Amino acid sequence: MKRLALSSLMAFSGSMAAAQDTTVFTNANVLTMDTEFSMVQAMAIQGNRILAVGAQADVMAEAGENATVVDLAGSTVLPGFIDAHSHPVGGGASSVFDNVGIDRFSTVEEALGYMKEATKDQGSFDWALFVNLDLATQSFADGPVTRDHLDVIAPDTPMVIWQAGGHKMTVNSVMFELMGVSDEAKDPEGAQFGRFEDGRPDGNLSGSALLFGALGVIEPYNSYDRIEGSVALAKEWNAQGLTTLGVAGVASPKDWGVFEELAARDDFPLRTRNYLQWGALVQWDQAGVAPGQGNEKSRIVGWKISADGSNQAFTGLQREPYLNSDNLGLAYMSQYDIDTAVVRGTKRGGQMAMHGNGNAAIDNIISAVQKARDAGLDVVRPRIEHCSITEDDQIAKLKELDISCSFLIAHVLYWGAAFRDTVFGPEKAVKLDRTGSFESAGVPYSLHTDYSVSVLSPLEMVEAAVTRSLFTDPETVLGENERASVDMALRAVTSVPAFQLLSEEEIGSLEVGKLADFVILGQNPREVAADQIDEIEVKQTWMDGKRVH
Repeated sequence: MKRLALSSLMAFSGSMAAAQDTTVFTNANVLTMDTEFSMVQAMAIQGNRILAVGAQADVMAEAGENATVVDLAGSTVLPGFIDAHSHPVGGGASSVFDNVGIDRFSTVEEALGYMKEATKDQGSFDWALFVNLDLATQSFADGPVTRDHLDVIAPDTPMVIWQAGGHKMTVNSVMFELMGVSDEAKDPEGAQFGRFEDGRPDGNLSGSALLFGALGVIEPYNSYDRIEGSVALAKEWNAQGLTTLGVAGVASPKDWGVFEELAARDDFPLRTRNYLQWGALVQWDQAGVAPGQGNEKSRIVGWKISADGSNQAFTGLQREPYLNSDNLGLAYMSQYDIDTAVVRGTKRGGQMAMHGNGNAAIDNIISAVQKARDAGLDVVRPRIEHCSITEDDQIAKLKELDISCSFLIAHVLYWGAAFRDTVFGPEKAVKLDRTGSFESAGVPYSLHTDYSVSVLSPLEMVEAAVTRSLFTDPETVLGENERASVDMALRAVTSVPAFQLLSEEEIGSLEVGKLADFVILGQNPREVAADQIDEIEVKQTWMDGKRVH
């Protein structure tokens, strides 16, 4: 057998893949992520499939004498990481917006000062586009940001601030003109204008109908090259060990065409599992697009609905008001509409991925699934997206109804202090992303970035779930009892999202016959200190039997 050191393989792997059909990885810690969490010493791949895993001698014998052998010198092998909920195309297009978030400016005043300087020479044919302003974490002495503030900065230029979390925008008067919004404008269903005391829209937009309306007129956003941008992003994600993305909301047949084109390209080394936006149902029917279509590279697995908004934007729907207010958030859909979507979506085939941040929105989703099940409908692996604030009674119902969840764990890491101090208060904030309670109750969960809401690496997500430390105060833990075990956190970026994405027969664990998607790490996450998991080196990433990083 031909033997290569890992360093030699890094330079040789491209030509080797064409010359050798079978490769054996030996002297490794292979964390298979199978049901027993087995750890073995070797793995063989043949073409784009896993040929064997197990004891080194057994795997070598299965591979045969003509196989290429790679000595991993004690490195750790895991299934390729999966981000269960992302927006790679729309999120990539958001790169046309200039970041003014907490990582750059500690106050809104500082951010507004930067925006004024950045737009001082712009005119009516330019765009003033900014993203990630966060009123929950960036202090502002002047109350809410309104179009009055933006009109001072950009009186002649369309200006947009897409706030952190993605569920709220602030626009200026020029943007209102482009959108056709008058001072007498009414709130669309499931959306809401912020308003001045005299009732005029104040420039703040909440809800999908208004946000999509704004995005529809932003020329740089719409002309962004989504194909080439996604290819560039894929390389960054491969470097983090990612091989599969759950795409939480394909907006139109045109956007599905983007994923079909990406799937046909060798330079887009990622799998996507896609959910169709339920609100575009007429377009899907006209185009003949439905769950089940696609291939191993890119496939439609279900439907996406949104029951509410974002907690940090104060539009997540709550049982009780936000801290120091009478605001209960915003229902994007009525209970009837959620009930109807679950029934009709299930009958059309595919899975229901249901966005719910506030505990009242989660109540509505649970109720819809319960009604459908009671009526004899087989709701396929329902999942709640974000599932941010959950109560004990809800966790019990999730277990009873076989509903899984996916957590945006950056909520804890980056917004934990804000949830504690300004959004909910300390008692409710510890109910955020309850990884520990879900694990104890046996309710499956995955982790996700909601890219571009956050840009965590999978290992950073694992660390965040295990430590629950705050970015602004690493010594502070948000809910000590809600810490995840390392094993469960690793499952949350491998086997659980594979199951949630209806793909557990293909990916998510290193087992014979599955696709050869895996990552090689410099250390074993089970053996390093919890606060050092994110520092583990991603040495290599393989997708479809080829090294892509």
